[in-house]
Amino acid sequence: MDKWEESFLREIVELDTETEPKKNYVECARIIKRYCEEAGLKVDVFDSKHDGISQPNVVATLDAGAKQTILLCTHYDIVPAGDAASWTRPPFRLTVQGDKAYGRGVTDNKGNIVASVSAARELIKKRSSKVNWKILISPNEEIGGEWGIDYLVNGPPKIRGDFALVVDSGPAYVSIGASGIVSGTITVHGTQGHAGYPFAFNNAIHLSLPLLNVMLDYVDVRRKVESKLPAPPGSPYKNLWGRFSITVYHAGTKTNVIPGKAEISFDCRLIPEENPDDVARNLEEFFEKAKEETSVEATLEIKTKASGWGSDPNNRLMKAWHAAVKEVVGPSIPLAADLGGNDGHYFVKVGIPTACFGTIADDTNFHGIDEFMRIGDYEKVKKSLICFAERWK
Repeated sequence: MDKWEESFLREIVELDTETEPKKNYVECARIIKRYCEEAGLKVDVFDSKHDGISQPNVVATLDAGAKQTILLCTHYDIVPAGDAASWTRPPFRLTVQGDKAYGRGVTDNKGNIVASVSAARELIKKRSSKVNWKILISPNEEIGGEWGIDYLVNGPPKIRGDFALVVDSGPAYVSIGASGIVSGTITVHGTQGHAGYPFAFNNAIHLSLPLLNVMLDYVDVRRKVESKLPAPPGSPYKNLWGRFSITVYHAGTKTNVIPGKAEISFDCRLIPEENPDDVARNLEEFFEKAKEETSVEATLEIKTKASGWGSDPNNRLMKAWHAAVKEVVGPSIPLAADLGGNDGHYFVKVGIPTACFGTIADDTNFHGIDEFMRIGDYEKVKKSLICFAERWK
């Protein structure tokens, strides 16, 4: 990583671009645009302004005069840093120590933005790319991509290409798919009252425990759902599988008040072959049986449904991309599908073969405290992109 790359990374990591407040989106897009233009790329900005809030999508183009175009998909929005005092280094200050760069969003996904733009910069200097590039740098990925990649692909820009690379994954394998999701909230209804009179009220926390105990059986139901696509290295199963997790619990207001309501959120991960509507329906049926078994008054609300996706591993361009990564990383790097989700489904739905790769190694604390990126992984991503472009046929 040279001084230009580090400067680029520093400027965008040191901006808090958390998905919900969106307070620095415009400034971040402005910085990205400047560095893209310095790299020699032609830049367009498409603002998917929503609810009065500017949400700039930066599209940087490398025109090699070729007949075909690669789409590189990245994002600049981030998840919250959480308790800054728990970080050993400031979350919004880039700290480079040895082979690691620290900061919120440094690996998910700002380091991948810089790697993509830097790869294009080198190709432009050498005039060596045999394919056109469009680097899509969007907001909104962390909450579904509706005003980011979805807007660029399905909205007025209608961006298309011959192959898409979601540079928002890990370096241990070449991803050819990702999981879908169904998430929502279970609300357990009791009656609120004074804690000195527990016999007079229905404690929603107490009521929730037997219901959740039955709902945890859904973990085993989901585990039996198996994909045809391989799971990432280190997974407990050979192929991608379904998953169900209770992730958030909210109840109570004061220690001396019997809670009248408990809200429990869940995350259900789908294999690429599943339909989210079918899974949501199956989950609702399981929930109704759990209510009947426990006699607990509760409701379930589905809040998010998104498809997973998968690409053909035998696609010619997929094989070419895998070959480029093998040349840079090593011949043993496998193909697998991601345990999480990403924006790849927007490309697959319009018929664009899609793969993923990136700096987000499993141990880099992405979405956690002390997030970091290995500079060695950054170089792997950058060199793989360059190799792919120079060997395009």
